Amino acid sequence: SHGTASAMPAEFWSGVRVIEVDSHARFSLGALTLCCFPVPHDAREPVQLVVESKNGRIGVLTDVGRSTPHIESMLSGVDALFIEANHDEEMLRASGYPEPLKQRIAGPYGHLSNAASAAILAAIDQSRLQHVVAAHLSQHNNRPELVQEVFGPVIQAKAQMTIASQEEGFDWVVVS
Repeated sequence: SHGTASAMPAEFWSGVRVIEVDSHARFSLGALTLCCFPVPHDAREPVQLVVESKNGRIGVLTDVGRSTPHIESMLSGVDALFIEANHDEEMLRASGYPEPLKQRIAGPYGHLSNAASAAILAAIDQSRLQHVVAAHLSQHNNRPELVQEVFGPVIQAKAQMTIASQEEGFDWVVVS
């Protein structure tokens, strides 16, 4: 987006072709259609994506402070979803982080907790959902088993779940 591009120093973009997109842009890149949507986060005009092809739709949602009806509308009907599950609320409260940092992370322009991400999953149309990748887990304020515990009840039975590791990422996910 223009906001994100303009927040970086000009030398950062040296030698790079930058194409700025509107936060509601929909554009083609080869056989893919990228659908941008704005999200509440403490950055300059942050956007996330739904990537569409003739075979399906994949949603990407990270670095988000809270859900909105527009976010839920954009993610409804995706075949796969890469979604932030940054922190367990209780672990964050009990952490040694300074109070202002805790407030920033848990605030409306910070990061999604496990419960907030699960609420998004519960709110969207999951009729086509085959795979959920939980991502952006804090190494200090979350654990994979806590994500599984919270996501499990809200993910439809046919969908598989993967938890991405900050060190190793995750294996390829096949969506048919």
